[in-house]
Amino acid sequence: MGSYRMTISVVSHDAGSSEILCALIREYFDLASWHIFALPQSPMGRLCERYTLPFTPIGDPEQQFRAIQPDLLLFGTGWQEKIERPYVRFCKEHAIMSVAFLDHWSNYRERFGFPEGGWEENLGDFTAVSDQKALSLAEAFNLPNPVGFQNFYLRDTIAQARQKEPHSNNNLLFLSEPTDAVALRTYGDKNYWGFTQYSALEEILKNFHRFECAGLTIRLHPSDNGSGYKKILKAYPHIRVQINDAAVCELSDQLLSAKMIIGFDTMALYIAALLGRPVLSYLPSKNREFLLPLPNDRQVRSLLKIPPKLLTASTLSSDDFGMDFALFIKTIVVKERNV
Repeated sequence: MGSYRMTISVVSHDAGSSEILCALIREYFDLASWHIFALPQSPMGRLCERYTLPFTPIGDPEQQFRAIQPDLLLFGTGWQEKIERPYVRFCKEHAIMSVAFLDHWSNYRERFGFPEGGWEENLGDFTAVSDQKALSLAEAFNLPNPVGFQNFYLRDTIAQARQKEPHSNNNLLFLSEPTDAVALRTYGDKNYWGFTQYSALEEILKNFHRFECAGLTIRLHPSDNGSGYKKILKAYPHIRVQINDAAVCELSDQLLSAKMIIGFDTMALYIAALLGRPVLSYLPSKNREFLLPLPNDRQVRSLLKIPPKLLTASTLSSDDFGMDFALFIKTIVVKERNV
């Protein structure tokens, strides 16, 4: 790259890819000129404020990009807002390379608008993933030019958590996800997968004695206000329950203090497993596949039988994966020259 500093624009909304992108920017802050575009009250906007990364509010991509002349666009993907799409389109029209960042193992094509016609227009020139399973999935779906990239958010989260001294509260921690909202938005049916976060909570409460826990903690997803859970909990007054807002409670503190952690396929469950916590990925219907890279015995469809060994620590390690920044940029630049 010589002494030339690339100008890299970044557009993101949802929390998952925003965490990965912010960690990447912080890791390589001095190696490029970064320009972040985000909605002020979005997960990305709040992360930028937390990490004191300056950002420009989402606006007219043509005006904004003409002002900074970016060499490259890195963009987040997710199921909430689709603010990145006009920026991606502008890049395609003006031969600016773009890289889509995938933060999970689910809905790879749906993030880009599949099954709607023309969804391929929303893809990047490259697709960045952070582990071998994600790479295999991206290749299987024929997403453009999958590249491995280290997940610095995951690395830093695990490293910081390992410095802490946990104090167990003997609770079962339920990591909520807005399953009904995602199903409704993607497939037009809240119950598309045959369960929602509310029906799953009912099953957890019915089988609560099997977890050998003193109480239940519900960690609300950032897009959930918890009102739906409160109605269900009234039928189980004998179970001590606390509901926590994700914005208020530090994730790693909750993962470390819980006796056991249960969820669907949230990234937080994977982080918990990497921290050696007892975890259970619970999908109470065969309509949805298990996606987290967890051992098979940690993935259950029913809570009627929970083997005692599942109440003990997980053993999972994350390997170093992906290329460094210089190789990443070189790969894109070489590819661009060969297009």
